[in-house]
Amino acid sequence: MSAMQFPAAPAAVVDATKASSPVAEVVAAMRRIDPEGGPVAADQVRAWADTLMAELYSAHVARWEYRHADDFAPGCWAEANAEQVHYGPQRGLVIRALFDKPRVPQPEKEHVFQNRICTRCGDPEDWAGPDCVPLVREVDPRARLPFDPRWLVQPLQWLRDAGPFALNRFDREHRSKQATFLLEKLEAHITECEKP
Repeated sequence: MSAMQFPAAPAAVVDATKASSPVAEVVAAMRRIDPEGGPVAADQVRAWADTLMAELYSAHVARWEYRHADDFAPGCWAEANAEQVHYGPQRGLVIRALFDKPRVPQPEKEHVFQNRICTRCGDPEDWAGPDCVPLVREVDPRARLPFDPRWLVQPLQWLRDAGPFALNRFDREHRSKQATFLLEKLEAHITECEKP
């Protein structure tokens, strides 16, 4: 919005600010409350809290900046790296975070509370952020197949077709059945992996 488009009337300025930011709308509504008046309704406070949580706590930091604690000159802020952010207080640095426009929370990330605890992420209602982020359960590494299954085909064929002579007939048949089963599974897996 340029200076030519900015409204001049106070009421128009307030309306333009409300339209540009839900946080500004909430803050304006809070400031209009008379301190001598009655209590604010609980549902109104809850609506304000939901708006503030969604708008303020869902933003991502665009840039971290630091300055020395005793430096107040214009242009004293500089871009900070991770080490300066982490150790800033010990080194006498003042750290600030700059944000882009807050992102809109996705509807599929809403919490599902039961007994004041989210059933998806496990956060209590008092500490839960605006987005439900379930913990990622790590996959057991044994469940993954970290190699090409074609590597096993030839050794299993050898086991099935040419067993050691020291084994009796029942052990050879058992090993042959096991190898045949594994070969069938691997061949089906290979065929499935090669499909476009």
